[in-house]
Amino acid sequence: MTVKKGDNSHSKRNIIAIFLLIITTILWGTSFIITKNITENIPIFLYLGLRFLIAFLGFIPFFPHFKNLNKKVIVMGLITGMLYFLGIVFQTYGLQSTTAGKTGFITGLSTVIVPFLAWFGFKKPLNIRIWIAVILSIIGMAFLLLEGESGFIIGDILVLVCAFIFAFYIVLNDKYVRITDIYLYSIIQICVITLSSFVCSLLLGESYNLLSNPPTFWFIMIYMGIAVMTLTILFQNWSQQYQGPTQTAIIFTLEPVFAVLFGFLIGSEILSLFGWIGCGLIFIAILTTVLKNPSNNE
Repeated sequence: MTVKKGDNSHSKRNIIAIFLLIITTILWGTSFIITKNITENIPIFLYLGLRFLIAFLGFIPFFPHFKNLNKKVIVMGLITGMLYFLGIVFQTYGLQSTTAGKTGFITGLSTVIVPFLAWFGFKKPLNIRIWIAVILSIIGMAFLLLEGESGFIIGDILVLVCAFIFAFYIVLNDKYVRITDIYLYSIIQICVITLSSFVCSLLLGESYNLLSNPPTFWFIMIYMGIAVMTLTILFQNWSQQYQGPTQTAIIFTLEPVFAVLFGFLIGSEILSLFGWIGCGLIFIAILTTVLKNPSNNE
């Protein structure tokens, strides 16, 4: 049997895509505990503004795409940029009173919420898998809310709001990325998030002496901006050309797992038995949502 050169090249790109998507989930997984630790000292909106400003600078090589700027891409970037901004704000505030690991799993519930939004907005039917996933995720959330100190409940609820917002973001983003210049669209999104963060910081009168921070702080901020934001956007956009949405979603279920892992390695976070049961049920719910018939090659 002769292997065609084109097929071999496409196969290699598939492997590279899988590798890049896994790297993306690892980078995302590290962000929860790092954000939790940094925002213990620096005001939240100032932190977000700096993080996304650095991410914006990471897109400088793609600035020539501004020649394609038009009203349509500005409106789309504005809508999803504001949704992402609201989601990350609720997530960051939630992190102040819950663990990085729990935040990762609760945020992952957006995967379970998306089919309901698709059903509500586009009348796409829901199958039995989705209903099973919903029941499992509700039970899992109940275990998480019973886990730990009572103060953690506030953080869990804030992150749950974040999951709903991110679900709206996913539905709209999936629609917009197919009809626009993806790099220009991403730059507009990051501009919206950055400006919104700094405006909120000014309105709240946040103050912090950034010059007093050691070089390690700036290394971490560059990591959070360039690696966790700029690179993951590029990795995801490139990889999804060679991996279908189902395979991509399955790989992304690793994100909360890495969130727990790095929460333990960096922050020494340890979940109780109720916490582990809750995370386990939510993980099964997310897998149940994204897994499809093996014959489906999406």
